[in-house]
Amino acid sequence: MSNPNEAPQPQQPGAQPPQPGNVPPAGYQPPQGYQPPPSYQAPPSYQQPAPGYQQPGQPAFGAPAGPNAAPPAGLGYAAPARNTFGLHFNNVAQRFRDTTGVPQQLSISYWLWVAAAALGVLASFINIFTLRDVFGGMMVGAGIVGLIFSLVFAALYVFIAIRLKEGSRWARLVLTILGAFAVISLLLQVVTLNLNFIGSAVAVAAAVLMWLPESRKHFV
Repeated sequence: MSNPNEAPQPQQPGAQPPQPGNVPPAGYQPPQGYQPPPSYQAPPSYQQPAPGYQQPGQPAFGAPAGPNAAPPAGLGYAAPARNTFGLHFNNVAQRFRDTTGVPQQLSISYWLWVAAAALGVLASFINIFTLRDVFGGMMVGAGIVGLIFSLVFAALYVFIAIRLKEGSRWARLVLTILGAFAVISLLLQVVTLNLNFIGSAVAVAAAVLMWLPESRKHFV
């Protein structure tokens, strides 16, 4: 026989109901004034972000990251992002000739790099006839091979110079290294009276101009 004292006592007003894991006894009634906690609802002012929403300051997926990803403002054409290689031929003619928005010192540096590339090709062309006069016709083939290599390197010079005026830091770093080699070549060519010393001197001047204060603002 059960003990009458073990019968459940009535709940006092304000008492907490049984926990979800506990089974209330049969006939249980919640205390007077008890209200179940309301389910969570988002604030009225909150709205779900639209598809493709992007937090401010965050780069889009696949876009180059960093504060200097965008090309410098003021260019006369749509340039590739600074951190990219930027090899495409959509508007290569405009990219070659247009220096709108480029500081004057950097613009001069750019055209000097182009001139250095052209002088290298010209010197290689002259070397074909020089080798022929000195060593005979058997060295003409070597001169032609040298001319082909100079054309390839000239195209590379011009492309890197284009990326230089488009604000690419990696292009300035590469041209700085090439300018250091040009200093060494200039000293050797002056001693040996090599005709290529003109192109080396132009490259050294171009490398100096792209590090002057006015040019450096283009890369910030």
